[in-house]
Amino acid sequence: MALPGKPAVERRQYYRLLYPPELAPEVVILGITFPVMDISEKGIRFRKNFTTRLDTGQSVRGTVIFQDLSKFEFSGYVLRVVNREAVVIFLKTLPYQRIMSEQRYIQRNSQ
Repeated sequence: MALPGKPAVERRQYYRLLYPPELAPEVVILGITFPVMDISEKGIRFRKNFTTRLDTGQSVRGTVIFQDLSKFEFSGYVLRVVNREAVVIFLKTLPYQRIMSEQRYIQRNSQ
């Protein structure tokens, strides 16, 4: 729940893990691979190309492929598409342990 007077970053219900481009996993949706920008237990934001059509409210299925080649398969819906960024909300949450594992990976491999 959002708290009045708090910045948006602090009002988020779920921790969002931001990826440097060189360490980002990929997400495959509609048979097309996109680079992940950030991920949380409840959703994912990724960079899409201009030719891929995704509409707000559209149901999608996909797979996140992490750098260690483990996968998270999901069903969800498109929350928003703005320019070359799209956000998908998961119907089943990504385990928090996976988020923490990814955070350690980023910390170990960042310049």
